[in-house]
Amino acid sequence: MENKTSFFIKGFTQLASLTFLSRITGFVRDIFIASFLGAGILSDIFLIAFKLPNLFRRITAEGALTSALLPMYVKLIEEKNKAFAIKFYKTIALKVFIYLCILTLILQIVMPFVVYILAPGFSDNILVVNQIISLTRITVIFMPLISMVAILGILTNVSGRFWPFAFTPIILNLSLIIGCFFISDFWVIKSIPLSIATVLSGFLQLILMLIVIKKYKILDVTKSNSNDVFIKDKDKDKDKDKDKDEIKLYIKKTWHKFLPAAFGGGILQINLLVDTILASFLGFGSVSYLYFADRIAQLPLGIIGIALSTSLLTSLSRSIAINDIKQFSIELIISLKIGLFFSIPAALVFTNFSDLIISVLFERGKFGFEESNETALALKAYAFGIPAFIILKSCQPAFLAEGNTKTPMYVGIILLILNIIFSLIFMRYFYHAGIALATSISSWIGCFIYIGILIKNGKILKPKLTFSHNTLNFFSVCIYFIKITLVSVFMIFIMKYFMYFSKIYNINEFWTLIILIILGFSTYILTSSLLSYIPRELLNNKILKLKKDKNYNDDTSI
Repeated sequence: MENKTSFFIKGFTQLASLTFLSRITGFVRDIFIASFLGAGILSDIFLIAFKLPNLFRRITAEGALTSALLPMYVKLIEEKNKAFAIKFYKTIALKVFIYLCILTLILQIVMPFVVYILAPGFSDNILVVNQIISLTRITVIFMPLISMVAILGILTNVSGRFWPFAFTPIILNLSLIIGCFFISDFWVIKSIPLSIATVLSGFLQLILMLIVIKKYKILDVTKSNSNDVFIKDKDKDKDKDKDKDEIKLYIKKTWHKFLPAAFGGGILQINLLVDTILASFLGFGSVSYLYFADRIAQLPLGIIGIALSTSLLTSLSRSIAINDIKQFSIELIISLKIGLFFSIPAALVFTNFSDLIISVLFERGKFGFEESNETALALKAYAFGIPAFIILKSCQPAFLAEGNTKTPMYVGIILLILNIIFSLIFMRYFYHAGIALATSISSWIGCFIYIGILIKNGKILKPKLTFSHNTLNFFSVCIYFIKITLVSVFMIFIMKYFMYFSKIYNINEFWTLIILIILGFSTYILTSSLLSYIPRELLNNKILKLKKDKNYNDDTSI
């Protein structure tokens, strides 16, 4: 039990550390883009062109492709053997690559139609639409490349090497940063260097994954059975034919799970795409305001949510493969608590200090005071949904690990409809911030739906009356939510108190933000530590000693 949980925590910490570095380089990337292009028509053109491949990256690398393929791959290793699992993997990887290349060619032909769907609000401006079409035809080449990177990432993650796949977004960020220096009025489309940099980063990421897989011999299978030498050729041919038939069957099962997983697992990204489509009706700049606000809000989601989701999917898939429901429930509740520990303070900080954060990070060059204010409004709206975004990322693997992709799909359809309805209502009063608020509210509704289903199906233990947050049932998660919220409010109070003095003594905004981050982080961690609110699994990978902990014995029975 300890080793299984340690695998999950090890994966989470590796992914979280590298994703943190990825998000930092992502911030630097966005600072450069904002400085060179501002938050208007120039940035809108590139960001819309970047939306399709970026959406595909998030759905494949962080969602559907791994959600459908990884549990099946782990299941075949457990039920069959590694050699059979690798045969299955190679076959489906080749098919995916061929299909994606065909899809990319089709998109090149129908790109005008695709762009009108992505940005219907710009349809009256032919010049802008043509520029978006030209850029998207370049950036769409990134799709098959990043999808193959995601498929190779399954191998490295299952082998326990989480760092190569987690490092790949950093390559994208560095490529775009370098691309910013080539932005010039010389180009007919000013942001074309960024589109080229996106595609080049895809090739570099693919090369990195191939090098790692070859170096660690991840695809090698040791032939331990020496009796194979004496098997007759006819028997070998029969075995090969049998394997081919079985592999076809498993591939068919995987495809049946892929589309529901694409919709269910990528619902947040689909909602963000809907945000972009609706924002195009609000005039130039709205798309950029939402993008830059989303980039800030994605910090805790990227570092914590994606790390939890990726490591949890791998770990839960193992638990399902060996039918260990108790471990499944334990890891799921641990994931929820870790998500709450990081997301609640982040949400409150972004809500209370959004103006300062946006001003320090982006207000320079062509990104002015007005752009800062509008982006800050969107950030406050997205901040409300940060805990929900992370809870969704923790709940979805619970279904995907056991091959249930239909439930996330049905929930995703409900959330998409709600997001569109709320957006159409709120954007009339709050403009682009109303669209962001709609995404947050629909995400919270999704959390309640998921948790209700998980409790009903016995995947999360039913609530039991207890005021200890160390037990492993859902009521303890609710208690933990309240306790962490109170600690976070205390942290905000201390930070606000410092803000009062910073204004009196006219401290520079940059240094004010740096001190606030240090002060807030220190206050939160110190207070949480004194009250023993820090999730124990983060402090010690081997903390789960079920036999010695009465709470675990009493509250983990299924």
